[in-house]
Amino acid sequence: MLNHVINLLPMGAIALGVVLVTGDRAIAVPKNNYQDDLGQVTNVQQLRDVAPTDWAYEALRSLVDRYGCIAGYPNQTFRGSQPLTRYEFAAGLNSCLNQIERLIASSGSVSDEDLATIQRLSQEYKAELATLGGRVDELESRTAAVEDNAFSTTTKLNTEIVSYVLGTFGGQKPDGTDVDNQITLSSQVRLNFDSSFTGEDFLRVRLQARNITSPSTSGGSNALALNYEGDNGNSFEINALYYTFPIGEKLTGFVGTNGVDVDDFFDVVPTMGVAYDSLSLFSAYNNLIYDNANGGSAAVGLDYDFSDAVNLAVGYWATSPSDSTPGNGLFNGNYVTGANLNIALLDDRLNLALAYLRAYQGAETDYNLAGFVGTPAASDPFENRANSSNNYGLAASFQVLKPLTVGGYVGYTTASTIDDNANADIFNWNAYLTYSDLLKEGSSFIVSFGQTPTLTGSGGDALPDDADNPYLLDVEYQYNLNDFIMLTPGGYVLFNPDGNSDNDTIYVGTIRTIFRF
Repeated sequence: MLNHVINLLPMGAIALGVVLVTGDRAIAVPKNNYQDDLGQVTNVQQLRDVAPTDWAYEALRSLVDRYGCIAGYPNQTFRGSQPLTRYEFAAGLNSCLNQIERLIASSGSVSDEDLATIQRLSQEYKAELATLGGRVDELESRTAAVEDNAFSTTTKLNTEIVSYVLGTFGGQKPDGTDVDNQITLSSQVRLNFDSSFTGEDFLRVRLQARNITSPSTSGGSNALALNYEGDNGNSFEINALYYTFPIGEKLTGFVGTNGVDVDDFFDVVPTMGVAYDSLSLFSAYNNLIYDNANGGSAAVGLDYDFSDAVNLAVGYWATSPSDSTPGNGLFNGNYVTGANLNIALLDDRLNLALAYLRAYQGAETDYNLAGFVGTPAASDPFENRANSSNNYGLAASFQVLKPLTVGGYVGYTTASTIDDNANADIFNWNAYLTYSDLLKEGSSFIVSFGQTPTLTGSGGDALPDDADNPYLLDVEYQYNLNDFIMLTPGGYVLFNPDGNSDNDTIYVGTIRTIFRF
């Protein structure tokens, strides 16, 4: 059983991941928040630089599955070729030995071979472990002093700052006015207060301020929206408030308010990977599905892990829960409800997501049938009349080679007015290619191309179909300057804006900087 530990002894670099584990994380992290520290690894496939063909793959998998004493770096890497000192290895070894001793105590029996292995390892690193004990005592003393003066022992503050140097270029907007060919500098700041009261639950309160001028404004088409954008006059507001909590070993509950979107709960990351941070909002994920709640909503949901490879989430979102006037509120106003099924195959090399949403929109509201990036006809084919819709999504990603991943999504919406006088079909798709660790570990080159949400079929007195299909091409390089700063030069091009080939092609170029700490 312990031979896997012995196999790792010659490779100090592999043991570095063990060094990072000195106990359970104080803050539980929600599944979709892949931007935070990876921390304790529960599945070796979480480490994107570890492949089944690596010589120590089985040893790592055993340490993760059987002992739970392996951790990764914040960018989901293990760095198996990096050297370390004997003291560092001793710290990692001590973590695993402690876990093994707990397993022995709980099982009540252990083989003579395993006992001999534990004794030999303990004797080999006796001096280092003794020194480590002194260091741990010192750290505990310092930790106690920090906790006595800390803002909170249950809350962690993490910050995200996004800034753009951006330009939108082209001839005319779809409305016939000139494109605003100006270079702008704008930013967004998010302060996430993440708390855990039991070590397994997770509460997030997010404050946000931003002044980002969207290319959808300067270029005149919703499809040009940035992945991070908005303008609230640089005043901080509560942008998200939600809480996840365990209900048994496999079931997790979710409740939230103040701008909880579908993608805050439904896990988009497995099928989008680094593309989830794309420059273009359309390129980041399927807007027909995951932006359907339209923000400003309250939500409740359940998440169930059938296994490490299969996960099902169901949720309900109300877009005007605090409005007590007739036709609004938590259950009588606009709502979205549905489910998202994630499936991992081939040792997590192939990821699939199936999603379905049922939505209702009352009359004369700002609800949008096409997320934020559809043509005007796709966004509001019924001209503010009450309607309901069925929304279907399929997404997939496949790791062809260790650095190369291809993927994409397709979305289809069928909607009709409540009086049955009109109906509409909306369609979009996108395909992407990512090449990870290009030039530097943690950096990625991304190319994506697809059809933004388009009104492809209509009946009754709905608006007519879009004349042409709009397409968006996104090319960018996410350069990982370090664990805290990412620079992304790139841009995207919109062809046939607003579904009309007579409209001028519009270009967006930017250098985006993201600070996360």
